Amino acid sequence: MRPPRNSLDGYDFDHRNLGVAFEISHFRLRAEWLDLLCNPDMISGSQETSEFPDLPTLLVPQDQFMFGHRIRRTTMGLLASLLCLSTVLEPLLADDGPLSAAQIELRLKNSVTHLASDELGGRGIGTPGIEKAANYIADQYRDIGLETNRYQGTPFHTFYLGTRFELGPSNQLAVSPPDGKRTAWALKTDYTPLSLSGSAQLDLPLAFVGFGITAPPKNYDDYAGIDVRNHAVIILRLEPQKNLESSPFDGLQTSDYGIVSHKIMNAINHGASLVILVSDQHTAAPGAPGADGQVKVDPLMDFQVNSTAGNRKIPVVHCRRDAIDALLKASSDKTLSQIESEIDGDLMPRSKILTGYRLAGEVSVIRKGNPLKNVVGVLPGSGERGEETIVVGAHYDHLGMGGMGSLAMSGNAIHNGADDNGSGTASLIEVARELKLRNQNQPLPRRVVFIAFTAEESGLIGSERYVRDPLVPMKDTVAMVNMDMVGRLRNEKLTVYGTGTALEFTPMIDRLSAKYEFALIKKPGGTGPSDHASFYARGIPVLHLFTGLHKQYHRPDDDSPLLNIGGMRRISQLVVESIEEIARAERRPTYQKIIGGDEIDGMAEVLLGQDFGGSEIQGPQFSKPDGVPFLGISTRANPDSAAYLVDNVIQNGPAAKAGIRSGDLILKLGADSIRMASEVAPLVKKYKPGDKVKLLINRNGVEVEIEATIGGR
Repeated sequence: MRPPRNSLDGYDFDHRNLGVAFEISHFRLRAEWLDLLCNPDMISGSQETSEFPDLPTLLVPQDQFMFGHRIRRTTMGLLASLLCLSTVLEPLLADDGPLSAAQIELRLKNSVTHLASDELGGRGIGTPGIEKAANYIADQYRDIGLETNRYQGTPFHTFYLGTRFELGPSNQLAVSPPDGKRTAWALKTDYTPLSLSGSAQLDLPLAFVGFGITAPPKNYDDYAGIDVRNHAVIILRLEPQKNLESSPFDGLQTSDYGIVSHKIMNAINHGASLVILVSDQHTAAPGAPGADGQVKVDPLMDFQVNSTAGNRKIPVVHCRRDAIDALLKASSDKTLSQIESEIDGDLMPRSKILTGYRLAGEVSVIRKGNPLKNVVGVLPGSGERGEETIVVGAHYDHLGMGGMGSLAMSGNAIHNGADDNGSGTASLIEVARELKLRNQNQPLPRRVVFIAFTAEESGLIGSERYVRDPLVPMKDTVAMVNMDMVGRLRNEKLTVYGTGTALEFTPMIDRLSAKYEFALIKKPGGTGPSDHASFYARGIPVLHLFTGLHKQYHRPDDDSPLLNIGGMRRISQLVVESIEEIARAERRPTYQKIIGGDEIDGMAEVLLGQDFGGSEIQGPQFSKPDGVPFLGISTRANPDSAAYLVDNVIQNGPAAKAGIRSGDLILKLGADSIRMASEVAPLVKKYKPGDKVKLLINRNGVEVEIEATIGGR
């Protein structure tokens, strides 16, 4: 019988629960050695190692001496330090200590049993159950000792799903010149708030900032030499020289600098408190007659704007040129058109504070929708790399009573989601606890942020929202480790995605996982239908742990008694060690871009409403003429547009053969526009295997029509 696997980390990592032991190179350190280790002078050059029969001879090289000793002082110092460390950790690692195998498994079992209980009703979006789950996770974070006050004193990163915006009951704005004679702007005639606006009562000084562009590569900055903090800023739409092919702003095309969301974020970054958009000469020019036969000049923008720019931090309105013309002429003796022409002529900004002029009133936009919460806890780092951050994540939502996304054949029932993803959520909590306990005397050199993501089942919405509005800037986020469905370890098979997304990940995972005796399956790509994909798309190295699909996937019988709790413990411990290694490394992981994605094994059988009934998942076949219609993609939300991003393309599936790629935006499927990710599956099912369907996609800003042949499973 081989000896127990060994480690200096203090874990019982043998899956047969053989007990906790500190060992070095497969030899146990014994407490009887303490005097020897701390007092190497006890060993003289004439003493034989037989006087210390329990001392591993590997540690006493016969051909090495120092001051007549058979044991190096440096080796003795190291071993003494390790033994002293063991005395510190011994209470934690004792059979009943918080880091013992028994206690870890008890905590995991209790957490996942609660999360997957009928009391939480399947943790569906917008239900009392998911609120209970969020509060439970927050309570666990607090009990562990994580920082939980980063969002207005709470751990909740709150946003909205299925949101509609409406004008509030009070919208009124008026301009006051230095002489105090107010000029009121008429709502929906002179101006309109936009749906991406925040709400506020205001009384602000005014400033004109040209096109609101800061573009160092173009040697152009409308904010140069002007301080607009706590001002209402007037911004022209589009860019200078919009009618010239020679324009440095992509000629006749609109560059990123001309996009409304870019202008709003730039204003916020410069401290503005309100944005007044005004159409440039080209946008305001008369267009073709509308449906009513009328030619519109300088129309107001539609209230509904499909963007989350600025996360609605400040009010944003669109104003007609007439109102701004009057304001500028009174304050500078120049019209808006004259100022535009001057900027177009020499590409020199004409920004200025409108001294003595103020905008007062109220902007009111009502948000209607389901509030959602990512639950965030922070374990601070220390030292020069303390601002660099590792994100550890797992989604905690599931399907509630079923409905869209359920593979149950009929009827409503609680989908408890024990494996998907009660297992990952419980493991997330456990990883946080173990990292806190193991490093309580010496904080890790890098910060660790723990995020329980919401709305993953709706299209990675929680993680997508986080990366767009992160607690820590993405440039300071060095890695993301995700756990989704880690509760059904079978035949020791553990799949780790993202091993190729950082140069250091493959050797690290090979080394750390070996002692746990996993049958490791490594997938290099960082895309896929879970929350790690949102981070990889932003250039962050990722790891995603997954124990595989099963016949209870997205069904009511995904319950906690079916989970492999011991397997969850070992996976959690692997994650803990991986986080510690990344946190202590001298350099951040080296990002690598992997072309193409890795198929989730067996995912072809379940994507887009496909059912499977066996306990073993067979290889995909896509050409059954009497099969279930199948396209072979997964999608995730794209906050910038009503379109949905193609997140994963099944190899050799219908979409892959048609040329659809990860990262494409789906605008239409056949004659139907795509408004929600959940609409894709029902639309595919309108067709029969073999039918040809046209998809309108946006690829890198260019609309492309692709014809695909619906497959059959």
